[in-house]
Amino acid sequence: MKLYIGGVCQGQMELAQSENPDSEILSDFHETVRSALQRGEDARALAQRLVREKPDAVVVANEVGCGVVPIEAGERAFREAVGRALCVLAQASCSVTRVVCGIGVRIK
Repeated sequence: MKLYIGGVCQGQMELAQSENPDSEILSDFHETVRSALQRGEDARALAQRLVREKPDAVVVANEVGCGVVPIEAGERAFREAVGRALCVLAQASCSVTRVVCGIGVRIK
């Protein structure tokens, strides 16, 4: 598994595609977490299942925990869930790349 993270519109999807042209790319993982939360699922369990079922996948997600803390409790819970799920994926990944302004910085 490979993980690409970055802020909105920072180019993580484009970099993931260029570095892994023949791999399955799971984009917008943060939105997958949002959908799971709406169904009452646990985000870490979702991530663990993904690691088991798709160990060779390339996962792309937005960083959602930086910046101003949202007033709405649901949005705070969403940010926390995404962070916890990404921790699971990062631990299982052979590489983690943070993308800023289209430039990938390998952090694992």
